[in-house]
Amino acid sequence: MACLYHVPEGPAGAPIQDVNMSVNQHHLSNFQVTQDAIKSFANATDPRMAEVMGLLVKHLHAFVAESHLTKAEWLKGLAFLTAAAQITTDERNEFSLLSDIMGISSMVDVVSQPPGGTPSSVLGPFHNLDSHVKPNGCDLTQGQAGERVWLKGRVLDVHHQPIANAQIDFWQNADNGLYPAQDAEQDPQNLRCKINCNANGEFNLLTIRPHPYTVPTDGPVGALLAASNRNIWRPAHFHIIVSAPGYVGLVTELFPAGSDYLDDDTVFGVRPGLIVDVQQ
Repeated sequence: MACLYHVPEGPAGAPIQDVNMSVNQHHLSNFQVTQDAIKSFANATDPRMAEVMGLLVKHLHAFVAESHLTKAEWLKGLAFLTAAAQITTDERNEFSLLSDIMGISSMVDVVSQPPGGTPSSVLGPFHNLDSHVKPNGCDLTQGQAGERVWLKGRVLDVHHQPIANAQIDFWQNADNGLYPAQDAEQDPQNLRCKINCNANGEFNLLTIRPHPYTVPTDGPVGALLAASNRNIWRPAHFHIIVSAPGYVGLVTELFPAGSDYLDDDTVFGVRPGLIVDVQQ
């Protein structure tokens, strides 16, 4: 049997929210679901999992209480997550994009990166694990349109010593602003590769200048950005992951100086130490 509260209506049939809120607050004061849910993870095999899940429950429950989340809003949120799952593929991750546009990815960077290294930045939704390993100094352009750029760098530890044979995982967008996952006419391996640095930690490759682009707007995250009247653009950038045995890896981006949207990146990925000059 269901017991329903009668909520008086205001003008034009709108519920009087103060009545509903007072009922909810009365329930919350006598409801131990938050504590019980936190305790339910206490026996997890991994203590860190128990800690993280407990904190997640605590803060999500606080959000529900503070926002007075309605059943309809909750269902709409579940539908949003379902839509994000349905559009996610191996080459395009809507959940990663959601994390990015909410600033969560950047917060993870801030709290997890060891001091003394190159700033990290967001992974983005288009990273692919199966990039081919190519020779150091390779040409990625393959005759396609775009301004040629030599990208050169060196991988050092926090003591400024070279890390021999570190691996670079590199990807970017094409001259039309699209990644292969967005453009069926591109080879899936276009403008991406893995390169092993030399004994001095040096790497270089020939590519094209990247362009600003809009984040994917054909999914639920795009709808959220539109409903929020938010900017959908990212400044031009190269994606780089640096890894080496025995070292903490680095996920970062390099932003050519002068690019549009450096001060208004929709995923909050720009860091002052990641803006680089492109020499003519």
